[in-house]
Amino acid sequence: MTPEIRELIRKEYHHLDTFYFNTAYFGPSPYSAKQKVSRALQKELDPSFYNYNTWMGVSERIRIQLAGILDCNPDHVTHSTSTSDVINIVANGYKFQSDDVVVAINKDYPSNVLPWMRAVETRGINFELLDLGDEILPSTEWLKKNLPKNTKIFNVSHVTFDTGKKVDLLGIGKLCRERDILFIVDATQSLGGMEITNEELSYIDVLAASSYKWMLGPYGHAFAYFSEKALNLVEHKNGNWIVSPKSKVVYQLLDYTTETLPGARKYDRGQASNMLALSCLEAGLDLLGEIGLQKIRKHNNQVRDYFLDNYPKEKFDLITPTHSMGNILSLKAKGLDPLELERELKFRNVDVSVRQGNIRLSFHIFNTEEQVNTLIEALDI
Repeated sequence: MTPEIRELIRKEYHHLDTFYFNTAYFGPSPYSAKQKVSRALQKELDPSFYNYNTWMGVSERIRIQLAGILDCNPDHVTHSTSTSDVINIVANGYKFQSDDVVVAINKDYPSNVLPWMRAVETRGINFELLDLGDEILPSTEWLKKNLPKNTKIFNVSHVTFDTGKKVDLLGIGKLCRERDILFIVDATQSLGGMEITNEELSYIDVLAASSYKWMLGPYGHAFAYFSEKALNLVEHKNGNWIVSPKSKVVYQLLDYTTETLPGARKYDRGQASNMLALSCLEAGLDLLGEIGLQKIRKHNNQVRDYFLDNYPKEKFDLITPTHSMGNILSLKAKGLDPLELERELKFRNVDVSVRQGNIRLSFHIFNTEEQVNTLIEALDI
């Protein structure tokens, strides 16, 4: 990164008081969010003469930013509250036939499993969890052999939350396209720390991401991309005045209609123009957009690889496979209790997570090689 970008990042994260390697848990907002939220809060404290179109236009402005991150048309982006809620939109709105099957991977994050389990109870759908067995991740060749014949939806995380394994979006997406399978991707643990390429997105039907991790936004917001195919197959089930075209003009609100705004806007959560939350998210999106996701990925990989070259290998086993890495690394301590290790790291002001008994590290734009040296020293106990 250029000196100017490094200085920008330093200014935006001068407030971060820890050696923070825990973005996979919660991404810290940049300092500029404070000013943006303060302005929004002032409107909350005194909404006098707050123009209706300005207020209701907040969600559209952020939608355009999100579309810019994905390099897609804003018509394909919807605001939501969580990845689970996005998956629920599909689980409740997809037009299933009696023998259609939905497939996810056993041990994937609950957001990609529980909505389908609930749909089994409420809609009587067919849902299967595939167990990887000895496989490291669901490769294209493995899926060719193991996807049920009548699979109509396949739902998977791009990067796994616990071990950081990264699946082949392009290969799986092409397989799903060949078999007419709706491909749903949870990009919560990838997008923002890395890009989704145009080619990858062209094979994805629904991409969901919670904004409070790698997107550096607030808790309580998520968004999704819906392909044209998904827009046609997934019905809008909830009555919501905010998605009505009449919501755009305050004196037309009582002209009732079930018609919706174009594209994925029909799935928007209620009260989508949340001034406080979206002003915080806007700061994160501004920073990601100014730096660029390709540069961010290169930086994150460089910091990650520096750690891999220098961490005490005699004391830890690397769980994350080297051929399919994202921003997250998982380490298993040899002869050390992981919870005790976490407490020791906290004592040294190093913030990490423990998942499934392993130490989870996640590297983002504010991390430096100097900080990694502190992490390595703390691990070498």
